[in-house]
Parts: sequence; C-alpha cells; structure tokens
Amino acid sequence: MIQGISSLSLEKALMDGIQEMVFIVRVEGKGMYYEFLNKSAMKNTAMDISALGKTFRETQAAELADRVEYQYTKVLLNGAQVSYEDSYIHPEGSLRFSKTCLTPMFNDDGDLTHIVSIVQDITNEVKAKQESMEAWKSLEESRTLYYSLFEHNGDAILTLDLDGHIREANPIGQMLSGFTMDELIGRRVIELIVPEDRLRTLKNYHKAKKGIYSNFRITFTQKNRSRIGALVKFIPIKIKDATTGFYVLLKDMRELDQMVELYMESEKNFRIIAENANDVIILIDRKKEYLYISPSIEEVFGFTPDDYKEKPAFHNIHPEDADRLYETLSASIRNREICKVRVRVGHKSGSWIWSDLSGTPVSDDDGKYSHMVMIVRDVSLQKDYETKLEFFAYHDPLTAMPNRRYFRESLENALSRYQTNGGNFAVLLLDIDKFKGINDKWGHETGDAVIREFGRRLEACVGKGDIAARLGGDEFVVLLSRIDSVESGMAAMDKIREAVMQPWELGDIRMTVSTSIGMTMPNGHSTISSILKEADKAMYEEKARKNNKYEQDRL
Repeated sequence: MIQGISSLSLEKALMDGIQEMVFIVRVEGKGMYYEFLNKSAMKNTAMDISALGKTFRETQAAELADRVEYQYTKVLLNGAQVSYEDSYIHPEGSLRFSKTCLTPMFNDDGDLTHIVSIVQDITNEVKAKQESMEAWKSLEESRTLYYSLFEHNGDAILTLDLDGHIREANPIGQMLSGFTMDELIGRRVIELIVPEDRLRTLKNYHKAKKGIYSNFRITFTQKNRSRIGALVKFIPIKIKDATTGFYVLLKDMRELDQMVELYMESEKNFRIIAENANDVIILIDRKKEYLYISPSIEEVFGFTPDDYKEKPAFHNIHPEDADRLYETLSASIRNREICKVRVRVGHKSGSWIWSDLSGTPVSDDDGKYSHMVMIVRDVSLQKDYETKLEFFAYHDPLTAMPNRRYFRESLENALSRYQTNGGNFAVLLLDIDKFKGINDKWGHETGDAVIREFGRRLEACVGKGDIAARLGGDEFVVLLSRIDSVESGMAAMDKIREAVMQPWELGDIRMTVSTSIGMTMPNGHSTISSILKEADKAMYEEKARKNNKYEQDRL
C-alpha cells in the first residue's frame, strides 16, 4: 500500500532501474496529482521532479492532458485496471507510440488512493506493422500490374518459390506442359525436365540466385510423356530488395529445332523453311558478303532481300551495338562456337527493333571457316516486358515515382561522389501533415489521389539531375544534387511548400494540404543511414514546432 512520498524510497530505487516509464498518481478527493516519476519517465517526456504534486493540466499540453485524464478517470469510476495505446512527442521531437497499463491501489479501508502507470514504448512494433501493411498494399498493386503481362504472354511463364516449387503457371505454361494448375502447384520444376538437363538447370538456377541471369536450352517432358525443347531464363521476384521467388520463362523451340534439322538434311529443305519462317535467316561469307537473306526480313524489318544486296554487312545495326556484334561474331569464328547477342536492328520506318541474333560458324571440308548462318528474331515484346519488370522494381506503383530502392542507390552514388571530389548535395525528407485525417474523412481512394498529386507537385519542383521519390505511405524524399549551401536548400524547401499550399481540387473535394520537411547535408562522417536519420529528425522537429504552435494558438 502506498501512503506518501516518504514511503516511496524503496519503490523509487527499484523503479528507476527498469526501462519502462513509471508514473504514480495520488488520488485526493476529486483531484489527481503526480507523486512519483522514474528516470525513464523523465527522460522520455518533458517532465521532471517539478511535476510532483501537480495535476495533468499543470504539467502537459491541453490535448494530451485531456486524453490522460480520460483514461485515469475510467480507473477511478470502475476501480479496475485499464490498458490503452497512445502516441506522444519525444523531447527530441520524434513521434513515439506507447502502450500504457493503469493499475488502481487501495488502502486497508478499500479506498482508492493511488494509480500506478507503467508505460511501454512500442514505436518499433507500430512502425513494423505499418511497413508490413504498406508492403502488402504495394504487393497487391504490383500483382495487378503484372497480371496482364503474366496471363497474356505468348511464352510459358511459371512462378517458383526459393526451393524451386511451382506456385503458379500462366495459360501457355499449362497448355505447353499439359498439366492443370492444380497438378502443377507444389511440384518441383526440376521434375518436368529430362534427367540429362537437370544439372545444367540447377546450375543456372543457383546463378540466378546470385544475380547472374542467362538463357539456356533444356528439354522438358509433357504430361503425355512427349518431349519439348525450350529456351529457359530465370528472372527474380523481388519485394523490398529481397528475392522471394523466380519467374521461369520458357520459349517453345520445337519449330526452330525442326527448321535446323531440315537444314542439316539438305540445302533445298533449308531454303523451303527459311523462306517461310517467321525469323530472319541470313548467310554471310568470310568476305562479309550476303549469300542469302530469307524473305521474312520484309515482314520483320520492312526491307526486301534485294534492299540488302548492295549494302555492306551489318549496315543496319545500331551504332551503339555494332562493336559488340563484331567482337561476338569474331570470337565465335575464332573459337568455332555458336554465339548469341542482342542488338537493335533498323526498321524501314526508321525505328529500331530489339533482336536476338544467333550465329553458327560453318567450316569447309578443309576445316577452314566458310560462312556464318545467322538467325535473327524480333524480341521487342520480350524486351519491353523485361523493361517493365525493371521499371516496377525501381518505381512506386501508385505514383510511378522512383521508390525507396531507386533512391537509396542514387544516394549511395551521390555520397560516393561527395567523398571522392566533394560534390555537395542535400536530402529533404517530407510527409503530408495530418494525412491520416484525410483518409479518415474522405476515404483511402481520395487519400491515394492526394499522394499522387503531392508526388506530381514535388516532381515539378525539383530540377534536372535531382530525384524525388516516394518511400511509402505519405513519406517522400528528395535528393538535391547541386546544392552548395544551406540557403540554397532552404530556398528549395520554400519552393516545395509554396507548390503544396496551392489550392487542391480533387473532383468535387476542395482541401488545404501542407507538408513538414526535414533537410540535411553530408559531412566527412556521413553514411546512408545517418543522412536519412538526420533528415527524419529534422522533419519531426518541424512537425513538433507546428504542433506546439497549434497548442499555443488554442490557449
């Protein structure tokens, strides 16, 4: 039983040694007065021993005092323990989250004389939950964007977990394998591959886990035991920079394999197939003169074979790809090996078509190089698909702005330049003031519209070479790459504030939006983590100043 300050010496000695914040409040008549605070309570709040003997309203801001008094009054009325979660501003200016347990204390006569409050900091748990919810929402949005690419792709696509078990297959994947979705799910993909190709598949799978991605040939078995030759590639599925599984792209190679077999039988058969193939087949001799070009070149690139007759070899290759093509073909001839290279080939319309070029060097009876057989395939759709996958990995699906991963890599480069040649920069961390209130009042659809418009205004404020990104939720960040002074950074902040404060009209809704901004610039000891922490601290200091001003205005 607690009777007075003099009887608390033992309890004070014990409570000052624990991590949680401890408050003891004396109940006297209709009033409640602080009687004890431990060291953790004084460290994490703006209160000290001068608060002893005072009421909630004498020691705290009016809004916080109302919330605290409401919870303590429930203990007085019910005489029972009360637990609740709340938030508060730390003396350093950061927003913290807490879980409080209020326990009533009674004397021998059964009168409630004191209330003991144990306050636990749960900020990390709350933020982890928020990040988890944001990651789930982002994943759902990304799944919607990927759906069309996955379902309607002309090649078979399987998704695997990290152990190689099939989780999903697109319609072409089900048709090509002969299995239904239910029959494929949970099956190890290696079971579909013929035994002689399994080791090569596993090697490429482990390479893909290390970030090395390449196309390779395998033969897999259909449900009816038929064998199909396929070109395979593993592409990682990433969530927040962590690989959670893989896409497996399988291109049916039966048609091309049949063409090669027929070519090997006779030149006549080769010409029949070549003239009706969708891919472009080209023969070029050791003098780099065209021996043969299949008519399909007109369908793919707009030119006829005659258009190429008097042209030098490879005249239609993009200048940036020409040297790489020459080096690849020269190595193929030198090593007598089949080669493959991706290049841009000019279309008659003036555009460039991404194409895969496979070259096979052919020797004469004396073993000398005679000519090169090349198969050129239009892969612009595949290239576009891969480009979109890369875009999704580095951009936020809601705003299409650079995401956390993109920004972090850009910040690493900026910090490296600063440490090497002193190129200065600034980082601005921003969030939307009272964004939760916007969601609560108008709903999450309007909240998403606010985030998109905020991102648009933010991008309009940054200059060429600067980066504006969305970190998640209502939190954004800007990398100003050409800032040479604090004053320049402040001017950029003012420009952003002015843009945000312009009238907001979202459909029939009119509102006022403001932002809190924290700025930091690097020094000789800066790291990625310290820069972001300093910007975060500066942002919450500004937010705290706004909250204090609001409280003062209310008084």
